[in-house]
Amino acid sequence: MEKFFIKAAENFAKSIGAEIDNCKGDTKEGFISEIDIRGDENLDIYLVLPKDVLDTVSELLFGDTDYDIEDLTKEIANLIVGNAKVLASEEDIHFNISTPKFFDKIDIDYDKKIDLSIKGKCFSILFKEI
Repeated sequence: MEKFFIKAAENFAKSIGAEIDNCKGDTKEGFISEIDIRGDENLDIYLVLPKDVLDTVSELLFGDTDYDIEDLTKEIANLIVGNAKVLASEEDIHFNISTPKFFDKIDIDYDKKIDLSIKGKCFSILFKEI
């Protein structure tokens, strides 16, 4: 499943004029959006987006850093998870996705983690098997 999310993150970054790289650090904190996927795969997906990542995305999308943290966090998650759903369906893996939920801080129990960066700023995608 991770390959679909990496490709979806790459597609998202490309759509806003950026690229995704591997993170050279470890994302410890950030604003969190959770989306549940249920179907052929059953996972809770968490995107952990630090403020500097949100600022970078906002600057690329809107030309400034005046945004609602909750809305932008959920929208990024929705775009990445939604694109991962499309990519998975092309390989005959089907699932539904929930509406994103926002958390400014929670402890997350996860099974797998991908650390990526956009313009040198790290964020994480966490996977919890259900």
